[in-house]
Amino acid sequence: MRLLAFTLIIFGIILFGCTSNRGTTCGADADCQQWQSCNLSSSLCIPMPGYCDLDTECKDPLMRCDIESTHTCVFQESKCRTNANCGTWQVCDADNTCQAATGYCSSDSQCDPGFEYCNPTNHMCSPAPGYCIADTDCEAWEKCDIVSKRCYVLPGRCNVEGECENWQTCDVKTHYCKAKQGFCINDGDCGNWARCDKTTKKCIARQGYCIEDNECNDWEFCSTSAHRCTVGKDRCGSNSDCGNWQVCTSTHYCQAKTGYCDDDSDCVTGETCNELMHQCQ
Repeated sequence: MRLLAFTLIIFGIILFGCTSNRGTTCGADADCQQWQSCNLSSSLCIPMPGYCDLDTECKDPLMRCDIESTHTCVFQESKCRTNANCGTWQVCDADNTCQAATGYCSSDSQCDPGFEYCNPTNHMCSPAPGYCIADTDCEAWEKCDIVSKRCYVLPGRCNVEGECENWQTCDVKTHYCKAKQGFCINDGDCGNWARCDKTTKKCIARQGYCIEDNECNDWEFCSTSAHRCTVGKDRCGSNSDCGNWQVCTSTHYCQAKTGYCDDDSDCVTGETCNELMHQCQ
């Protein structure tokens, strides 16, 4: 039990020394903190001249000891004796309190409650976020409405999704309204084979090109790679779409000329179609 009590006493001394730094035993200044010296008479560490460890050592009701950092006497928060004891944006009043100087503020209540707040950076009344008195108070993609004192986005720009057309989406990184998938703003949003329809805001095929099969003739289909109407297999628009042994019928099918054949069905019984010569043998 004696050992335990002795240990607690030693721990208490160490703890007290770490928190207050007062009363630490010493044999030389090197045994003390940088802001202390060793009193050789009492063998205790004490504050050097100009330093402190207690508020009472400041001998000024407006000051306190900064034991958290410098161990020097500093004015209590917002207290002063001259303007020099305050911030550059403050003056010291008759009650020895730092107050905002003319043209500056220390709280939002000193500003216009309709659209201003006290900017903590420069301590001046400034338009609150979203409000303005000039375009420079707004973002680069916004303009100031001097009547409502509100920033509004420029045409084609946005902050949120609802500020774009219903066929557009808001790119929150660039603050530009961009066309949704399947829509377009201009021809640049379409492929080389298409243009942007100003009414529907959709890409449509340019003349001579196609997107869907229904944009072609019945005997054609729309090539998804070339976006061109392409003649279907065994179909034709003219004789040139058929083999030299064929003609293009009125129904746009390639058909063997008289004396030629496409397959055995074009030959009489007992003959077959020579697919190289396209003649019945």
